[in-house]
Amino acid sequence: MLVGRLLKVGLGLADLVLGRAPAPVAYAIADLAGRTWYRAASRRRALVTENLRRVCAATGRPAEGAPLRRMVERAFVEHARYYLELLRAPHYPLEHIERFVSIHDSDRWEPVMRGGAVVALPHFGNFEPYGTLVAKLGIRALAPVEEIRPRELFEFLRARRGVGRIELVPLQRARRPMTEALKRHEVVALVADRDLDGRGAPVTFFGHDTTMPSGPAALALMTGRPLLVGASWRTGRDRFEARAWSIDVRPTDDRRADAANITQAMARRFEEAIAIAPEQWWGAFQPIWLDQRKAKSGA
Repeated sequence: MLVGRLLKVGLGLADLVLGRAPAPVAYAIADLAGRTWYRAASRRRALVTENLRRVCAATGRPAEGAPLRRMVERAFVEHARYYLELLRAPHYPLEHIERFVSIHDSDRWEPVMRGGAVVALPHFGNFEPYGTLVAKLGIRALAPVEEIRPRELFEFLRARRGVGRIELVPLQRARRPMTEALKRHEVVALVADRDLDGRGAPVTFFGHDTTMPSGPAALALMTGRPLLVGASWRTGRDRFEARAWSIDVRPTDDRRADAANITQAMARRFEEAIAIAPEQWWGAFQPIWLDQRKAKSGA
């Protein structure tokens, strides 16, 4: 109880100070926090280095030495900026949100989302401003999330995501709410580049074996709704670009194979998105590939 109350007060103060501060000041504080974190977190730094080395090798970037070290340090800074933008995005004026977020081919994707769609997202960039833009367009969305404790943190995030128009539901109880949302022609957004329970579909990701959740594919197949891969990345202070890719979900007689093939296609689009700015892939802060998970479980 006391921890929850203290957290609520702390989040309120952070929102008041950083959420509304001039962008140069707020981002300078976040950048300092990210660089400090980079220097202090040796184990996390090693994991991020290993993950980004694989991304760099697969995308033709330098995978060793000073260029990789600079990218890893930048990844910590970008991750700190993500947390800052959790506070700032709800304060972007809805009437001028297009000044903050630019969407590639928005005329193409807006009608698709208005009709109800499954949107799979990587842990990349920051989808909070994109959610705010979706709110301005009047599109409601539902996002299953891991259980967030304490409850005060969950409520804080729920009130801010998409200015309250994105409904957060616990992942373990999300199946029925997701299908009902799609029936109402809403968007269901699923972060899907990390397999939490190890029961996902096998995929090749940046040249290495892993598994990814087949939930987005299965949901699109079951409901007949379109499946998109979406990504939003920062291009400057309080400035973002967003893009979507369509995934072919035409079914065959083998639904299990369909889900596996669609999940691999989704992984390829994740690669394309992450390659835009690998330092903004905060999935790199967790074990991603099978060999890493085996090493961790055996430690």
